[in-house]
Parts: sequence; C-alpha cells; structure tokens
Amino acid sequence: MITPPLLVRWYATLATVSALLAAQAIVFPRWQAAPVPLPTKQLEAGLQKAKLLSPTNRPSSTTPWPAKRRYELATSAPVVFPLQGGFELTLMNGSVRQRLNFQTSTMGLAQPSLKLSKRRLIDTPVPTARGLAEDRPVFQTCLVRGPGLVRAFGVTSEQLAANADQLSSGIDSAVARVIGLEPNRTYACTLISLRGSKGEPPSDRLWRRVLDLVEPVLRSQG
Repeated sequence: MITPPLLVRWYATLATVSALLAAQAIVFPRWQAAPVPLPTKQLEAGLQKAKLLSPTNRPSSTTPWPAKRRYELATSAPVVFPLQGGFELTLMNGSVRQRLNFQTSTMGLAQPSLKLSKRRLIDTPVPTARGLAEDRPVFQTCLVRGPGLVRAFGVTSEQLAANADQLSSGIDSAVARVIGLEPNRTYACTLISLRGSKGEPPSDRLWRRVLDLVEPVLRSQG
C-alpha cells in the first residue's frame, strides 16, 4: 500500500525530473540535424543573370568536400562558384550544438579555403570578417534564415545567436518545444565566403552585390 508520504515523494521526484527535462528541451539543442543542401541551380541562375559568373570557368559538378555531421558541427556540401575577375564564391549551410561556437570561424575551421588568418571585423554593409585563406583575401559572413528575420547576418557568436534567439523567443515557443510541436533551439546559418586572387581583395561593391543576390535565394529555402 502506497502511503501519503510516499506518494508525495513520488510526485515530487516526478516533478523534478519533468522540470529538468523541460529545461534541457528549452535551453540545450539535441544532436543537430544534417543541414539541407543549398539551392545550387537557383544561385547559379541568379549569378548568371547578374553577369557575375566567370565566362571561362564553369562551376564544378563535384563538391570539394562532402557534407559532414559531427557531434559539435554539421555542414552541408558546399557550392563553389568561379566569378569574373578570378573571384570565388563559396556557400555552405552549417549548424552547431553550443551557442559559443555559433560563429563563422567555427563553420569554416576544417577547410583551408574557409579558415581565416589575420582576421578582422567590419560592419559594412553587414557584419563581415576580413582575412586571408590560403594567402588569398577573403570576406565572410553568415546568414540566419527564418520567419521575421531581416538582414540577419553575423560573424560572432553574439551577433548570430541574437538572430537565432528571435526564432525561439517567448513562452509559447518554449512550451511548444517542450511538448514537441517545435524543434529545440538551433544555431544554424549559411556561411557566405568571397575569396579574391592573391593580392586582390574583393571590393565592397562586389561584396554588396553578392549579398544582395544570394540573400533572397537562400531565404526562399524557408
């Protein structure tokens, strides 16, 4: 026979476990899902229409590295477009488990063509990291996509997480995640990297044109 004190302890234990599970569901992400592939054909069509694609070098039909899904970082296969003037545009979807790792330097850490040295930050036209990758000048930023987000670019964890937090804010969203109607908080963005030839950095004008072109295409993914 279950006595009242035992029942009280049982309900207290159940309430404690439920509260811990709820906190975990709200605060900590699960193992991240594999990022969706990028809309390669739409991006290529947009670049072609804007006459930014190289007239001599065509985009490769094979990716330089495959999609990866590890404990901390998951990335899609990249798409790489050779642009006029010897520039190279690389896009890659990525997600991380921990808020502190939600930054462009984490997304590109494993790839020499994306890993920046002599890195510095600028804010125009969007938050951008400038540096060198394989001795070639590079501009980088990351776009967080989602309902209600406008120009949600960032480089640092503070910038990108602030955008991601807008997608998971409010008590209704928290309750929906606990009961399974919404996924756990996710830290995902699309890395955009524009690399020049040696000694010739991308111009601010070219960087702005690329961002204005790819942003609506990426947002069409949902």
